[in-house]
Amino acid sequence: MALGLRCFRLVHPAFCNSLAALTRPVSEVTLQTVRRRQNDHGQCMAYATVPVRHFATKKAKGSLDNITVVTADGKLALNQISQIAMKSPQLILVNMASFPECTAAAIKAIRESGMNLNPEVEGTLIRVPIPKVTREHREMLVKLAKQNTNKAKDSLRKVRTNAINKVKKSKDKASEDTIRLIEKQISQMADDTVAELDRHLAVKTKELLG
Repeated sequence: MALGLRCFRLVHPAFCNSLAALTRPVSEVTLQTVRRRQNDHGQCMAYATVPVRHFATKKAKGSLDNITVVTADGKLALNQISQIAMKSPQLILVNMASFPECTAAAIKAIRESGMNLNPEVEGTLIRVPIPKVTREHREMLVKLAKQNTNKAKDSLRKVRTNAINKVKKSKDKASEDTIRLIEKQISQMADDTVAELDRHLAVKTKELLG
């Protein structure tokens, strides 16, 4: 088996990198809302990143940290361009005084974060009221988590298919037995990843719905 893996890495090293990105647990899968960058060099743009681990019913200031805003200087986490503070259990304050030009993009990213947040702005201060958690909101979060999981599985199937096709075209680099072994190992790696995705989804679903 070790020989098969070594040969496979030589035949199709890119698969290992692709699979590595997909073998992250579902808690790392993200929803990304991207808008085309405007020609204006100073334009900021929302790039809402929501790991499934943040599909939770308990909101805290840390829940906003991984929301990313794309600026003229690149992609920056919200907590890198603002000061985030918990005013009360029902209110988070996001101070954009250091990067006022990104206030609008930050507001859009928070709204599109999938966390059922409706921020309000006062100059460069963004007020983020914490909504009351309802059964409907919990069910919505579970739905989003399932959608993310299915997207990850779709990507994994494409990676698996492409890898196997490339391996089949590499008969001149390895024996038929080695090719079959590699194909089997690819399928096993993909199956293990699917099982991991399902396990993390089940944990998150139980956490949200009890």
